[in-house]
Amino acid sequence: MVAAELASGKAYVHTATDKYGRPAIVIRTRLHVTGQYPIADSKRLAAYLIDTAISRIPPGGEQIVGIFDLRGFQFAQNADFAFAAFMVEAFFEYYPRRVGQVLFVEAPWVFFPAWEVIKPLMRKYSALVRFLSVAELRQEFFTKDTLPDDFKQ
Repeated sequence: MVAAELASGKAYVHTATDKYGRPAIVIRTRLHVTGQYPIADSKRLAAYLIDTAISRIPPGGEQIVGIFDLRGFQFAQNADFAFAAFMVEAFFEYYPRRVGQVLFVEAPWVFFPAWEVIKPLMRKYSALVRFLSVAELRQEFFTKDTLPDDFKQ
């Protein structure tokens, strides 16, 4: 049910955990085109990725990390408020305390109006969000061997 949208490459569960032992979901926002797929299909893909990441939590672990790669983000094409609202609900209502951190990597200035709409929806969970560079992601969250390929360049 999620194969076509999964094949788009817009999101995936990384094969390795971060330095804190958390499986990572990587979302390539530039590949999410609002309206390209029915919202119900995007919701199914999100649930599939979250469930897959949770199934990969190592023994003794409890949380996953979401990494939003914002390089190439275009407001008119990639800002999908209905899907963003669903993601907030999914992460924080249906999977409480499973998300340890949400990382926004290389956020361009055009992303910040979208963030101002999304942030209030997150309520207290907005404290889990961190804006950072690719260099900071490399240094603080992954080793050379565990870094997702998207961030090796």
